[in-house]
Amino acid sequence: MDSLVRQERSQKILEIGKELGDVEKYKQGMNAMLIDKNNAVPFLEMLENISTATNNSIKISVTDLSKMKTSAAKKPIVQESDAESTKDLQKEDQAQKTAQAKNTPPDFSNQLGFSIELAGSYDSLIDFFTKLENIPFFVQVYNFQMSPDVKNKTNQAAVGGVVPVSNAGNKSIGAVEEESNDLKTTIIIGVYTNATK
Repeated sequence: MDSLVRQERSQKILEIGKELGDVEKYKQGMNAMLIDKNNAVPFLEMLENISTATNNSIKISVTDLSKMKTSAAKKPIVQESDAESTKDLQKEDQAQKTAQAKNTPPDFSNQLGFSIELAGSYDSLIDFFTKLENIPFFVQVYNFQMSPDVKNKTNQAAVGGVVPVSNAGNKSIGAVEEESNDLKTTIIIGVYTNATK
């Protein structure tokens, strides 16, 4: 009987050893996907290279994720005749409310927050997002806003020194807002770091 017990234990030790080897292998890969909390320069360089390659202008700033406002999701529009969907939505709302009551504020201590402002055409922004999605770092997108890029252009004085005046009340004299085909996008992301709690 002792011999059988020893044999089972040695078999388990071998299995655990194999699993530990896989964990060590994956641990090195995972550490490569985390940025150093004190040196985010390689990550920022990668973002700038992606924006250049996709013909976007970029402005990156550090942001405090703990001060970020959480936006509540809008309720979907439901037709009155769809009674089952209404009941399902009420159950989901109740479940979400109880989950929110139990949830504590998110812990961002192992993340660095960045606000990325991009300007470019629709196609170039899609290219940027595709490349951002495939970078070798753990990135969480928390907020995403896109709007047409409106540029202020000052008209030159016409012949005879007459300067056209804008009808836009609070705009400066000679300033005209012109809408271009470019889009302005602001993304707030959190990048996971190798810092431990």
